[in-house]
Amino acid sequence: MDDRMNLKKFIQVLKRRFKTIIVTFLCLFLLTTIVSIFIVKPTYEATSTILVGKLEREGGAQGEINMLLASTMDLLKSPIVLNEVKTKMNLTTDLEEEVSLQNNKNSQIINVLVRDHDPEMAKKIATSISSTAVTLMMESFNVADIQVLNATEIEPEEVGSLTLNLGIGFVVSVFLGVGMAMLREDLDDAIKHSKEVEEMIGIPVLGTINLKQKMRIPLVVDERGQTRKLVKSKSRREVRV
Repeated sequence: MDDRMNLKKFIQVLKRRFKTIIVTFLCLFLLTTIVSIFIVKPTYEATSTILVGKLEREGGAQGEINMLLASTMDLLKSPIVLNEVKTKMNLTTDLEEEVSLQNNKNSQIINVLVRDHDPEMAKKIATSISSTAVTLMMESFNVADIQVLNATEIEPEEVGSLTLNLGIGFVVSVFLGVGMAMLREDLDDAIKHSKEVEEMIGIPVLGTINLKQKMRIPLVVDERGQTRKLVKSKSRREVRV
């Protein structure tokens, strides 16, 4: 019963504060739309693929492949590779925040994912990181079975979408609109129903009086400086009183 009454009160608050909900929703959703379209830049992701070891291998070589995979992934994210790439490309950005790695279980393939607002820059960084790491593995660790599979076939793709951002903004705006309505209702100390009076003083209310605002009657000043009321008759003519 209490849950039913609480739901009823909640619906009454929504009806009473409907204007607050609409105004808050429109303001926030409009702000989200402007930010998503004109301020937030699209992000592109380029993926470079590295193959570690041979696809045809003996059963006892799995442990060696796992060690090689772990070493390659550590090297890809190490300052040795990232700083060399930054020097080659004259970059000032923090590549650690733009670069991520993927390796599925029991897979010899490492995906190097680079995100940037410029699709060509994302492609160049992914290619440079992969080639630099492969070269170091071959020269410094004497690893021959490692190669970049798609060095010339990297196609950056846009991540995220305007529709998704607007959808999230819509939902958030609705919730914040309802929250603003509930906040205003909680801060409003005015008595809105006779039952609230009964709950406060513990005495039943015998009756209520609806107070309406008195209609204002315009006044005019005649040639002698005296004020006169203007009353509209049924025939729509102004009569001085």
